[in-house]
Amino acid sequence: MLFAIVDPNRSQTEVLKALLRSEGHQAEVFRDALAMLEAIKLRNFEFFIVDAGLDDLPAQEVISAIRTDAAPDVPLIVCGDNLAEDVVADLLHLGADDFVAKPLRYMEFMARISVQLRRRRSAGQSPVQFGALDLDLAGRRISLAGSEVDLTQREFDLAVVFLKNVGRVLPREELLSGVWAKGQEVVDSRTVDTHASRLRKKLGLSGESGLMLTSVYGQGYRLDTVHSN
Repeated sequence: MLFAIVDPNRSQTEVLKALLRSEGHQAEVFRDALAMLEAIKLRNFEFFIVDAGLDDLPAQEVISAIRTDAAPDVPLIVCGDNLAEDVVADLLHLGADDFVAKPLRYMEFMARISVQLRRRRSAGQSPVQFGALDLDLAGRRISLAGSEVDLTQREFDLAVVFLKNVGRVLPREELLSGVWAKGQEVVDSRTVDTHASRLRKKLGLSGESGLMLTSVYGQGYRLDTVHSN
């Protein structure tokens, strides 16, 4: 599992990285919120650990941005010291799953991470099959013929829209509003075309997977099942 740690404290983040690695996880460290918010447009983080005292953005804005740009069920733990009760309550209401006071007690902190992971697994859904593709919404993974495909955050979100609308023409404007509208980047219809082309190659949507993604002139895209003779 890929963790994003947003914390300027180098010694603390090194300890967390080592502990997560010992549990079989990977972690990418960011010293400020803006760098992390840029990264989640390209990488599919599965857990966020955020310091409440970042210099560039208030914790409230960071939480709101994560909940907008990342999957709504991705666990998010906020750490901080000397925060008033009403501030902590506000962070939890905005979307943090847990708050842990500093200085961290690492054994307790790792146990809290395990709790969040158990909750996510128990709330998860079984993978759904589409031809040779398996869609795991809870784990935000798509596998082709049993092998997991490396997808960016946006590619996964777009693939889900296509798979949930097999046989239906999806206008580019609808795809933009559904997948990109909540993001901070400026995009146009060419962005949809670029991502659709990448998905066609990565997921075998030229018929290899049992699915065909076609461009409908003047309208948008349609994903259809392919029946072998």
